[in-house]
Amino acid sequence: MHVTKVIPLLVSLLLTGCGGGSSDPGSNTENASINAGDDFTVLEKAEFTLTAQVSPPGGTVSWQLVSGPNIEGFPQEGAEVSVTAPDVKSDTVAQFRADYIAPDGQSSSDTIQVSFTSQNQLPIPVITQTLPEDGQAKYLDVMEFSAADSVDPDENGQVVGYTWQQLSGPVLTVDTKTEQKLRFIHPLLVSNDVAKFLVTVTDDEGGSASTEFTITLLKAEKPVIADAGQEQTVTEFDSVTLNASDSKTASGSFSCVWEQIELSGTETAVEITNPNQCIAQFVAPDVDVATSISFRVTVTDPNGYIDSDTTSISLQPKALGLIQDTGLRDCYDDSTKISCDNSEYPRQDADIGRDSVADLLDKAGQGRASFDYTKLNEFADELPDTAANFSCIRDNINGLIWEVKLAGTGTVPNTNARDGKNHYTWYLDSGGSPSGGVIGAANSTCPSNIDCGIQTYIDTVNSSNFCGGSNWRLPTYIELLSLIDFGRADGQHLLDPELFPNVPALSQLGHLYYWTTQTSLDGRSLSQAFILDMQTGNDLAYPKSNTAYVRLVRTP
Repeated sequence: MHVTKVIPLLVSLLLTGCGGGSSDPGSNTENASINAGDDFTVLEKAEFTLTAQVSPPGGTVSWQLVSGPNIEGFPQEGAEVSVTAPDVKSDTVAQFRADYIAPDGQSSSDTIQVSFTSQNQLPIPVITQTLPEDGQAKYLDVMEFSAADSVDPDENGQVVGYTWQQLSGPVLTVDTKTEQKLRFIHPLLVSNDVAKFLVTVTDDEGGSASTEFTITLLKAEKPVIADAGQEQTVTEFDSVTLNASDSKTASGSFSCVWEQIELSGTETAVEITNPNQCIAQFVAPDVDVATSISFRVTVTDPNGYIDSDTTSISLQPKALGLIQDTGLRDCYDDSTKISCDNSEYPRQDADIGRDSVADLLDKAGQGRASFDYTKLNEFADELPDTAANFSCIRDNINGLIWEVKLAGTGTVPNTNARDGKNHYTWYLDSGGSPSGGVIGAANSTCPSNIDCGIQTYIDTVNSSNFCGGSNWRLPTYIELLSLIDFGRADGQHLLDPELFPNVPALSQLGHLYYWTTQTSLDGRSLSQAFILDMQTGNDLAYPKSNTAYVRLVRTP
């Protein structure tokens, strides 16, 4: 109780009159006072009474809410008022002040504290299955359970927290354990099983309640599900990975065996690395056209359950072009040999093109590095790679057929027309060829009684239907260049001696120049044509009046 006292002012009036004095006795006045009572405690939402005792009686009492939670109905008047305690989330205190005005106008006040005790009702957990919609779940179905229908009985309460806990059953991987919903994938089971969960819901006053529920999980039709992986499209010579690690078993462990499927007997066979592992590899084989190969994986779990799956690999030919490569197989830095995958010296000749995959090529014939030639007889019939006697060579990349020279037929000009030692001036007189050719003298550098120009030699070979053809011609610059093997290191010449024998001795002319069809258009004259030096690989604009060697070519 808090009391404010009012001290009366006693005034004595002394009346003084002429001739004497008299007095009127004063009257005593009672001080105004109020007592709001002792502090007390009530439960939230309970009815209680505020009562004030006053003196002297007959005055007016009014009540004010000074602090604390909002309570409707204040201010109120009366010595005794009824109040409903507010709904509070936690224990709290309100302070009320009682003001009294006595009949004679004196005033007094007092305060009282009322403590409100929170009385929380615990939430009620309610669990419903929301997925699958029909309620029946099987392997790989998404199962979802919701606690959204859980309620807080308090008038203004709400559920604010959720905790899910698996108590028993198969191991389940859930998205989250603290959200309103629990979601997981139906596991792969060998037999039916039951999972038990405990869910706890918490309200906004910290109260919590729990309930248990069970889920029946059904066995799968197959206890092992093999997965051979996605179909792939790769380029020949690529490294390809076969991956069955996404296969599923009830036990969680399994082994794999890979094999290539022969559907029609026409597929290209490959060698699988680590075929007894779930992740295996192979190198895409050499293919001429787009094709597809298939593989099967057999998956086995520790209990002996088995399943298999297949996948297809589409093979695309590598864009290697229709020309032989250079024959270079090594890469270098400024001074030494290095690995061809060195990023500081990228895209070297040996690292790109046909030579980069020379060891993987499925050649029709033979040749060093990626070169691929087939030996032919005088009728253009194929011969074994081991044949010692052959008349022509077929380029298996672009199909061109090249003449093979003879040797030891005599001394120029007393030689066979196809002797490798014969040499000619540049002269072509048909097919719209550039002008400026020079006809060499007969029986000078060749055994012809007509002349030693290139055209006469071409006519001679065509008239004999050499190697089954009469369309022999001088090669273009690019065609002749395709014969040069820049990877040869014997210092003699850059032609494969096994396939292009009888190259003349360097000492005969002091060079190994061979004519091409390309006239040198240097803006000055048409008197020069390009040669290729078979010793160095260099090209040169060479006077047509000079002589050089000739190797004819034809299309099939």
